Amino acid sequence: MRAAVLLVLFAASAHAQAPDSVSAPPALDVRLLHVVYDVDGPAFAGVMRGVNDSAYPVFAAAGPVAGLVVLAQGADYRPAARMVASEAGATLVVVAIKRLVRRPRPYQALPDVPARDAHHAAGAASDPYSFPSGHAALAFAVATSATLSDARLAAPAYVWATAVGVARVWHGVHYPSDVLVGAVIGAGSAVVAHLLPFPEPGGGSGRAVPFRIVVPL
Repeated sequence: MRAAVLLVLFAASAHAQAPDSVSAPPALDVRLLHVVYDVDGPAFAGVMRGVNDSAYPVFAAAGPVAGLVVLAQGADYRPAARMVASEAGATLVVVAIKRLVRRPRPYQALPDVPARDAHHAAGAASDPYSFPSGHAALAFAVATSATLSDARLAAPAYVWATAVGVARVWHGVHYPSDVLVGAVIGAGSAVVAHLLPFPEPGGGSGRAVPFRIVVPL
């Protein structure tokens, strides 16, 4: 956990430069971006678009659906609460770092990387900053929280979260380093949320790791 925090702080400080220098992305980031962005096969493109479109619905539904399952089944509420806390923590950290770093998105800085995401391509995106990736942070917050609640969900959850991160690079809206740091933030937020002492059902309190998930994601 300490190593993850240090990685995020180091990456943020490395990108927190004057605005003129921030617009020049690291060469390695650009090369790695093109490794993904330049793949244009129809099957790969379809997967990338589908995964990208799935992100917001999953982010929005993960906590509420878990809560509905708790109400319907009378199950342990803590997995649902930790899912919400994981996403909330990841969001707060991402927003704070984005406002500090203010890194332009690839399609803004690189003339040969037009945005494939419809909102960004149309100029309708509300967030102009690239570092770190909020999609990656939330995807890994959901995946890690689900895994800590039920280890059987690890494979599908992390495959989906990784695909979300790759899709953001393929759409030209994030650099690989944005996704990497976002993933660390999301996973770290989930770990912290699962260590919080949520009260046990029926009284008492306890730190939470692991518990069986109450909702399939």
